[in-house]
Amino acid sequence: MPNGTPVAAPPAHLEGPSVVSFALPYSFLFLVGTAGNVAVLTYVFFVTRSLRSSVTALGNTFVYMVVLSGVDLLVTMSIPFHLSMTVLENWIFGHYACKVYFFIELSNKICSSFILTALAFDRYMAICHPEMKRVHQMRQTSAIVAVMICLSTCLILPVVYSSFVREITTNNIYSRWVDANKTHVNYPVVKSRCMDGMTRQFAFWQVSAIVVFAFILPCTLLTYFYVRIVVRLRRQMRTMLQSRIPIRRITIYTLVVTIFYLACQIPYWIPQIYLIMRRVMSIPSSPDFIKWTYITHMLPFVAAAFNWIFYAQLNSQFKKGLILVTERMHRKMTRSGVKKGPDTMDELCIEMMSRSDEGPNCVCPNCEHPLSIKVQKISSSVAAVQNGNGNAV
Repeated sequence: MPNGTPVAAPPAHLEGPSVVSFALPYSFLFLVGTAGNVAVLTYVFFVTRSLRSSVTALGNTFVYMVVLSGVDLLVTMSIPFHLSMTVLENWIFGHYACKVYFFIELSNKICSSFILTALAFDRYMAICHPEMKRVHQMRQTSAIVAVMICLSTCLILPVVYSSFVREITTNNIYSRWVDANKTHVNYPVVKSRCMDGMTRQFAFWQVSAIVVFAFILPCTLLTYFYVRIVVRLRRQMRTMLQSRIPIRRITIYTLVVTIFYLACQIPYWIPQIYLIMRRVMSIPSSPDFIKWTYITHMLPFVAAAFNWIFYAQLNSQFKKGLILVTERMHRKMTRSGVKKGPDTMDELCIEMMSRSDEGPNCVCPNCEHPLSIKVQKISSSVAAVQNGNGNAV
């Protein structure tokens, strides 16, 4: 064989309509998930930088939103790796990238479930047990998030540690002509696979632990918390003649969040449970099952791409952040005396507050007491007289 010629050839990649039908949905999820989560993280950075110490008035939901958006952003960034591995039918990124890929992909299925369950618990305590305010403190929330991250890391690390890239020599042959020697050379087709590397017995216990702690337990707790929230609000609505709580909107939001979470988790984890049973009972796999596994593998990426809409865009505390930033900008402009358009900032605050169904969204940065803004429009001429003479007309 001539010097410099390869000793093996990569497998043939997918072509035709199969590539389009597979690549388009993943590409769409990558664009939506990346843009949405980056927008959420940028918004949080803008609000926290503008409010500084007053950001505690927004509540502890910000902590959950930042961690959840960060995890989902990492998951969506792993879509190109998964897409290229499936289309090329070959892993081309090396040994360490294989470990990073397993870590990022499993973080969506484990860490995201833990964070969403903790967020549901926080809302449950706020509505069903409002007297326990210590749970909602920033320090307690940070501790809960840290524990969730540590637990998910403990479940992920065994898979990451044992993962490796394995080269598989197939029975296919790649042939080509070598012009220099005018000879016909055959190369064996070798596939590189990013695999978990766990033994059969260890994989059984590892997957079983992930199914229990990342699927069964979070789904049960999350459903219980949200059902209790709806029941408590419905009961409160019957006992109170006049309630400022938007029961209908909260009920619909809670049901949508729960259904979306279960719709993305249950179809994915059922094949994983079937795999465990197949290893125990030595059940042979079928082509239909493999096809179903490819389809359901997309659902965790769907959750990562659209979580920011349900947990950030529709969250009232995120809207409060923009209102507080607007108020602070208005106070700074008033103190400095540089005020272009005296009614612009006031009207913006009132308009944003009027759109909220929960009453006044502004809170005091020190005591977190709800505030309301009353704006009295004055003409430019009267304002000029006041600024010039210092006396009210």
